Amino acid sequence: MAEYDAIADEYAASKQLPWRLHVEQPTLFGLIGDVRGKSVLDLACGDGIYARTLADRGATRVHGVDLSAGMIELARRAEAARSRGITYSVCDASDVRGLEGFDVVMAAYLFNYAQDRAQLRRMAESAFRSLRPGGRLCGVNDNPRTAPARYRYYPEFSFVRYIEKPQREGSAITWAIQPPTGEPCMFDNFWIAPETYREVFEQVGFTEFRFVDAHVAPGADPAPFSDFLEDCPICGISAVRPADS
Repeated sequence: MAEYDAIADEYAASKQLPWRLHVEQPTLFGLIGDVRGKSVLDLACGDGIYARTLADRGATRVHGVDLSAGMIELARRAEAARSRGITYSVCDASDVRGLEGFDVVMAAYLFNYAQDRAQLRRMAESAFRSLRPGGRLCGVNDNPRTAPARYRYYPEFSFVRYIEKPQREGSAITWAIQPPTGEPCMFDNFWIAPETYREVFEQVGFTEFRFVDAHVAPGADPAPFSDFLEDCPICGISAVRPADS
């Protein structure tokens, strides 16, 4: 994805913004839970920051895929600087082949790049194929349940989010993020209705599909993020590949 090749460094730096550290990460890792002794496939892994976190938390096999060669280059540099045994490949996350039997598939901001039902289904099928029976899909996503008036600027979090109107399936959602260092990065993802998500994941064979409200870590003070968490722009996603599939 050339768009991310051009902003790879800036996007990686944005992972240090407070809302990403204190809302995005607790939401994602709260869903994933204990990974000790487990295998994880990181779909749309970016620079590998979350793949590294899971390896550090005890995952025994971690592989990351991303369509952006620039992002994978950053991930491989980090692996070379400190080896954790993580492997990476440049690959379209909607057509992963030959990577199967994972306990967990992690998808941080993958499904919100689907521009229509068919593309969302290809992404879901790719995740389903990669899981072992009984394995779990966990991710974070642009929140498709957001009320239209809540697409806005969050000045305290260096984050702008707005949607193409009239809102319809496939409407572009533009994110603009100012990382702590470097230039702002801007990119588009797309709106698909929540009911379409549920229908597609069920059709693919997943069970227990759900959206999960974003949150801070248990015991942490949510007050600094109260405005961000109200009709939050991001959410968690969780689903299971049935044990008998």
